[in-house]
Amino acid sequence: MKTIDHIALLVDDLDIAQAWYEKTLGAICEYSTDSYRRMRFSNTTVALISKHRYSYNHIGILTDNQEDLPQDGERVEHRDGTIGVYTFDPDGNCIEHIWYNDECKKTVRNED
Repeated sequence: MKTIDHIALLVDDLDIAQAWYEKTLGAICEYSTDSYRRMRFSNTTVALISKHRYSYNHIGILTDNQEDLPQDGERVEHRDGTIGVYTFDPDGNCIEHIWYNDECKKTVRNED
């Protein structure tokens, strides 16, 4: 069984969205750039992504080994060191298969 790593939502204004998720849902911003905010919840992460830079809402599925990332799909090496491969289910929903290197596991996922 796979693990859901995050849910990514396209937003128009990152500052407004971040403030809403913090105030309304008690989320904590763990990582922030000009186009991305990683909001921590007790059981998962919501990525707020700028619709001015990114194309798709998506669900991030954790991949334990880099070699297990899908060969087909759009491969993106993110600035935080993760690698994602974007694919689509039969209904057009975007799925990001995401892999964390050892350093990212410590800093992003808080794993020892």
